[in-house]
Amino acid sequence: MKLIDTHCHLHREEFEGDREEVIRRARAAGVVFLLDPATDFASNRAVVELASKHPEVYAAVGVHPHDAAELTPEAVEEILSLANHPKVVAIGEIGLDYYRNLSPPEVQKEALRKLLQLAHETGKPVILHCRGAQRRSEEAYEDLFSILKELLKPPIAGLLHCFGGTLEEANRALELGLYLSFAGNLTFPKADALKAVAKAVPFDKVLLETDAPFLSPQAYRGKRNEPAHLTELLGTWTKIHGLTAEDVARVTTVNAHHLFGIGEAADPQIVYPIGRSLYVNLTNACTDRCLFCALSTEEFWKGEGASPFVKGHNLRIRRDPTVEEILEAAGDLSRWEEVVFCGYGEPVIRLEVLLEAGRRLKAKGARWIRVNTNGHANLIHHRVVAPELKGVVDEVSVSLNTPTAQQYLEVCRPVFGLPTYEAIKAFIRECRDAGLKVTATVVAMPGIDVEACRRVAEEELKVGYRVRTYNDLG
Repeated sequence: MKLIDTHCHLHREEFEGDREEVIRRARAAGVVFLLDPATDFASNRAVVELASKHPEVYAAVGVHPHDAAELTPEAVEEILSLANHPKVVAIGEIGLDYYRNLSPPEVQKEALRKLLQLAHETGKPVILHCRGAQRRSEEAYEDLFSILKELLKPPIAGLLHCFGGTLEEANRALELGLYLSFAGNLTFPKADALKAVAKAVPFDKVLLETDAPFLSPQAYRGKRNEPAHLTELLGTWTKIHGLTAEDVARVTTVNAHHLFGIGEAADPQIVYPIGRSLYVNLTNACTDRCLFCALSTEEFWKGEGASPFVKGHNLRIRRDPTVEEILEAAGDLSRWEEVVFCGYGEPVIRLEVLLEAGRRLKAKGARWIRVNTNGHANLIHHRVVAPELKGVVDEVSVSLNTPTAQQYLEVCRPVFGLPTYEAIKAFIRECRDAGLKVTATVVAMPGIDVEACRRVAEEELKVGYRVRTYNDLG
């Protein structure tokens, strides 16, 4: 299990006596990379020197809003020069702080504009600080988002670190393309409001940080924080999102790679675990081109950026796997509660492989087999498919997605045209009547009447119903 601390101030004097031991303890705890953002102007050289000495340490250069007055034209030039160092992966820590007001707000905003312009010139992502007290918190976020939109075109490559705002502010940050990170305060007993925000945020947009030496997690309250304590966040995140610690580590490490280029990208996978389920990635072919799906993006087909990833897994396979490859990749099935045929693509397109693999996976000990499908099986194979699934598949999860045929045509853009929706409903009924467990699902994207979808599923089709969070896959 590998973790990345995306925000720890190793350069600070609090680590002067045992910095090397702190880095060793982090490595022993599984924290394989550490990102040290500068704060005041003098610390810029310090973070670069530290990163140069240690392979696991990376740096960000900038000026904290507390010290915004230090950002002279000469300082900007030096930061620009340091930003070209190969171990400098971001411009930060920069932003607005209306809590302590150690620099006047207008001075902070002017410094932020200059440093965002520097980020634009260098192509580096930004590490953003935003804080205020009570009403000033709203003002700080409002000013931050306004300046970001003024100077950078969304999606903005950046991290809003140590997030402590409202869900509305989190959503505005996400709309701009930003990642969010939460520090040790997420583990505090009275952090229910912050945990509710964290639960609502798509985990594919979350990073981990300690903000060391500050904000020690609950187990170390009152003591100096350090990168090794990043492991204390795992238990909190597993409870918030129902994931395993391995899931949390994998997803956040991949996210850090996408934003900062730290570490290596994950290779495409045939099978991939999430929680207590093992997923089988049968194909990238699909008979839909849904507006909300990565298959509709050029980045997915190029294998670039975050588009091919679900919960830290790269699903952009170059060719469809054989049954033997699936069985080999699946390995020991005893730890999994279910095997799910699901990936970026429609698994029922490869019906014969699905059925053969399913039979052999059951022979190897698979307890339960589920198929996540768009429900086009009958249209694809020109016959009623449900009876063939019985005995191999225990459950089907069918993407209903809309309450009407016309909206399905507009949102999911099926190759079979307007009749597709009624064919999906027929497939659902046939699977239900064949004795399979059936759940109709809907992605709660803007403009979808999820209550109307529920009525179609539960009242008309007499099957289970589940709403899937928009922009949060897996």
